[in-house]
Amino acid sequence: MKIKIALAALTMLAACTTISDVTPAGDGRFTVTTQVRGGMTPWGEIKATSLKRADEYCSHQGKQMHQVDMQTHGVRGWTPQEAELVFSCVAS
Repeated sequence: MKIKIALAALTMLAACTTISDVTPAGDGRFTVTTQVRGGMTPWGEIKATSLKRADEYCSHQGKQMHQVDMQTHGVRGWTPQEAELVFSCVAS
């Protein structure tokens, strides 16, 4: 019985993470969004996922990622958490 309770608790803490494709936002800017449903994922981890995707995108172009804006939405453990990053790629 204790094992079933532990498994149920772990299932509730598990999170599903979705990372969007990089999308042009005009004026040389791009957006990428990371969304986590369920679980208790720290905001820093969600933001880092968006930053990593943006950095990879710019690195493939031989440029550096420059963060323009980062917006977060949602309540950890209650509603989906979302970090939307606006960035540009600048010459190294």
